[in-house]
Amino acid sequence: MKRRLSAKTIFLYVTYVAVSVSSGGVFGGAISFGLFVGALYSANPIIASVVYLASSAAYGLDSLLQAGVRAAVMLLFWGIHLLAKRKIGKLNLLLYLVVANVFYCVYKFVDYFTLFDRILYCVAGIAFAYISIYVFRAVFVRGLCYRPALDERVCIALFAATVSYCLSQLSFWGVEPVYCVASFAILFCSVCFGEETALVSAILFGMGNILATGTYDCCVYCVIAALSVITVNRVSRYLSSVAVLVVDVLMTYLMGLHGQAEMLGIVPSFVSALVFAVIPTSVYNYVRDYSSGNADRYLGKSVAKKIGDTVSRRLYRLSDIFLSMKNAFYTMSAGRVTAEQAEASIVKQCSETVCRDCSERSKCWRQELVSTEQSLLKLTSCAVKRGKSTILDVPQTLSVKCDRVSAILQEVNAEAANFREYAERTEQSDNGKTLLGEQMGGVSDLLMRLASDCKNNTFYNRDKEKELVERLVFHNIMCVGATVAQQADKLMVVATVAKKDVDNAAIEKIVSALVKQNMAVDKVENTDSVSWDNVYLSVKPRFNVTFGVSSVAKDGNEISGDTHSVLRTDNGKCIVALCDGMGSGDKAEQMSATSIGLVESFYRAGFDSDVILSCVNKLLTTSGNEVFCAVDIVAIDLYDGLTDFIKLGASVGLVKCQDKVEIVAGSSLPLGVLDEMKPSVTKKALTVGDVIVLMSDGVADCFKDPEAIAGVFSNVSLNVPQSIAEVILNKALKLVGNKARDDMTVLVAKIS
Repeated sequence: MKRRLSAKTIFLYVTYVAVSVSSGGVFGGAISFGLFVGALYSANPIIASVVYLASSAAYGLDSLLQAGVRAAVMLLFWGIHLLAKRKIGKLNLLLYLVVANVFYCVYKFVDYFTLFDRILYCVAGIAFAYISIYVFRAVFVRGLCYRPALDERVCIALFAATVSYCLSQLSFWGVEPVYCVASFAILFCSVCFGEETALVSAILFGMGNILATGTYDCCVYCVIAALSVITVNRVSRYLSSVAVLVVDVLMTYLMGLHGQAEMLGIVPSFVSALVFAVIPTSVYNYVRDYSSGNADRYLGKSVAKKIGDTVSRRLYRLSDIFLSMKNAFYTMSAGRVTAEQAEASIVKQCSETVCRDCSERSKCWRQELVSTEQSLLKLTSCAVKRGKSTILDVPQTLSVKCDRVSAILQEVNAEAANFREYAERTEQSDNGKTLLGEQMGGVSDLLMRLASDCKNNTFYNRDKEKELVERLVFHNIMCVGATVAQQADKLMVVATVAKKDVDNAAIEKIVSALVKQNMAVDKVENTDSVSWDNVYLSVKPRFNVTFGVSSVAKDGNEISGDTHSVLRTDNGKCIVALCDGMGSGDKAEQMSATSIGLVESFYRAGFDSDVILSCVNKLLTTSGNEVFCAVDIVAIDLYDGLTDFIKLGASVGLVKCQDKVEIVAGSSLPLGVLDEMKPSVTKKALTVGDVIVLMSDGVADCFKDPEAIAGVFSNVSLNVPQSIAEVILNKALKLVGNKARDDMTVLVAKIS
């Protein structure tokens, strides 16, 4: 299958051939040799060698011989590295370049003055070889869509000046090609790369001509032409081409730019202006849009906003659906038969079954209706409440006049048992519906917050985005684009950098200095290109949390019923949790681990604490295992230090703030005891150096009272959380003779 030549490859060969031809006789072919070395890294080595030898042959057999030796040496070393599958390092390349120039220096040795000149030429050629490698890599290997680094910009500038120097050596019948190339370069840069680049290119071409000719005519022309182009470029690019031609004509006839006023002198400017005008506008637009990573300019940040609005509307609709489902489940759980209704129904059932064929029915249910109903209601109430009635529960008014008391007791107990079974089934069903309703409500709230986040306007700072790319490139961090976005109070920065620069610590410093906030790398994502990654940065939280834990299982058990968790959520909070499963052993550990796992999952999903604890409590109460869990949760906001202490049946906690120990107590029952629960919540503001201690009841019960625990904690002079946890646990064990009567765990967290 034939490979198609891309426009970038064609441009590479055209540039290489043109510069090779113009530089073949400069510095004894040293410039042409440096260009050949650069082409070895980017072009086909055979084609590069043929072009190099052909351009050297035009300057005589000696030049061809010297070029042949140089090319042969470089191809030899290049082939060795190719077979060994190893890249040519910079130091190795320097050695090979020196070896390749040895023959040129000693060939037809005349005197030491000539040798010194040749050595200087070789140094210039070696330097230009490195320049050519950087230029070809930046322009032809990566392409114009990636912004060059600082060192590559310097090399491109030196390359342009060198090309101008070589072109200034050429003249054909009074026509100087340097004016043609310089004029076109000014016009091209003004349209594709901006006014500043056009002016810089004019100065570079002028400097190259000054070095070659010692006159300032070309330099003055280039600068004036660039200023003229910049002035009229915004009106029309065709007017820019006319401006270049006008400047050349005026300087030729008024200032003798080309030595004498002849029509041939302005031919180069005329050709460049004509070529520039003939090239379709779409070509310039293509180059401009894909240069320096600006290919997405026409996509616009407004598209992202429209997508966010669309997603927001869909999330709002989903939120309403889940809210409706929540209300539906709550409605479905209402309307079950009450105990009073059941008692009345049982009395009516007895009158229709037991008393149906009794001879005293009319007397009991007509003449003494109220007395009979009250007596049976008392008997039925006892059966419903206790599950069964006995002869002792039969009212005296009923036992005196009724000879079917045993049958009534049997009927009442049977119906009461049926009601209790119905009540248990209904309660379980209602609990399940309530649990689903609460979960639907939590999902509704979560979707509402997500919809609000999507709807918030995102502001993009284009000036800072451009400046960020410039700063990264200035520090030799390859960057092709950046985004600086502000949504509500959230600042996010994304920089697309080369894979080799992803771990560069300077990225955080540069971004932080630009946005004047302390930024940190959140994550790194791959792009469609194998050479570039997206680095996401967000505002670094003021605080961090370090923790330590020390635990021991109850004597005789290998597994502890205490579990703990320390996790960091996406919204900048750190959750420290300790769960104490009532009892000990496998069963307690299983329920404790289940509870802490549910708490972790809900917090990661972004649910509120009330919804989390309510749902976990419902799951435990409906499990039927009668295993309860004491839960101790500390939610720390890492941005402002505001902290919530949430306790459900947990023992006291301790907080040391500036060497002062405070006791955090709770009064709620553990999870799984009651269908409805309300946690004990204490709010505090913490700062750097504050220490939090959570403990299971196995540790707290070893001390006389909370003040005794606080006294032990206040006397601990250690700062490492793990050491603090071990000291408190060892003290508790010592108080009970080093025999753990229950599972014991101490969890310590420190704000840093």
